[in-house]
Amino acid sequence: MGHSFRTLVLCAALAAPSLPYAAVRAQGAAEAAATCANDDTLPPEQMLGICGLVIGSTAALPDRVHALIVRAGLQLRLEQVDLAVADGDLAIQLDPLSAAALEARGKALAAGKKFDRALDDFDRAIKLRPNEAQLFASRAATFASMHENRLAVRDYTEAVRLDPNRVQSLLDRAASYAKVKRFDLVIDDQSDIIRLEPTAEHYDARGQSYARNNAYTRAIADFDAAIRLEPKASYFVNRGNSFSLSGAYDRAITDYTTALQLQPELAMAYNNRGVAWRDKGDPARALADFDAAVQIDSTLDIALRHRKQLEKYRVAARKPAIGLHPSADASTR
Repeated sequence: MGHSFRTLVLCAALAAPSLPYAAVRAQGAAEAAATCANDDTLPPEQMLGICGLVIGSTAALPDRVHALIVRAGLQLRLEQVDLAVADGDLAIQLDPLSAAALEARGKALAAGKKFDRALDDFDRAIKLRPNEAQLFASRAATFASMHENRLAVRDYTEAVRLDPNRVQSLLDRAASYAKVKRFDLVIDDQSDIIRLEPTAEHYDARGQSYARNNAYTRAIADFDAAIRLEPKASYFVNRGNSFSLSGAYDRAITDYTTALQLQPELAMAYNNRGVAWRDKGDPARALADFDAAVQIDSTLDIALRHRKQLEKYRVAARKPAIGLHPSADASTR
């Protein structure tokens, strides 16, 4: 019997309570343990049932502990925090020296904002397995949730030291560096990320960091790379922003126009193109773009402000002419 068919048998058993439960356990515990341990393609609700089979079976202790850890993670994804903590409790009762069980409960406690208890679990897990990068990353994430960003950076740095090729730790450390205003180190981490995973998304992220530091030439080079890999509307908008901020208004307008061809309902592209038209000295086209942005998104405050400012400017510019050539209804003003 193949693995996929065995999984189907297990799923059918879960859906058919009339089947003898003991028979299901005897026939499928090993297969359920394998599925619970390795299969992340099934819906979480279905996996909960399969892992439950393992937990309630006579499977080997490591399999039951692992099933509890997996189920705790699934329950967190479903925002069932108390159930996740309970599974962590049971896993630790079964194996008090399991760093993975302590980490699972720590994550659940952190999700419930019980940070002190979560940190205690991570501390214990790290003492048991001091060379495991994931444990430092999990504790760092808890520090980040507590807004203890310097402590988060410390733990992410240890995670990166232990596993230099772990992209997620670099991403998370870059986010923590940004919160402590170390934008130079953000860019360093983003450069390492690009070395490991040269994706459009990562080039775009570093381009935005360069732009925030007013390094528009480098930003544009990164947006160029992102667009070559994936011609996405948001990347054209970001490159257009760097062109606009560096005074290259025509190139900015071209990029915003391309973004709107790719995504016609992108209100921010209209707004930003309006800014470029305004700064280039074409208030009529600017006002038309601000109007278009507001029509798409009436809550886009920045477009509303730009439109209001431009209308005030145009009224002020007309005042001398009104004084010289009063209109027919001037008496009503």
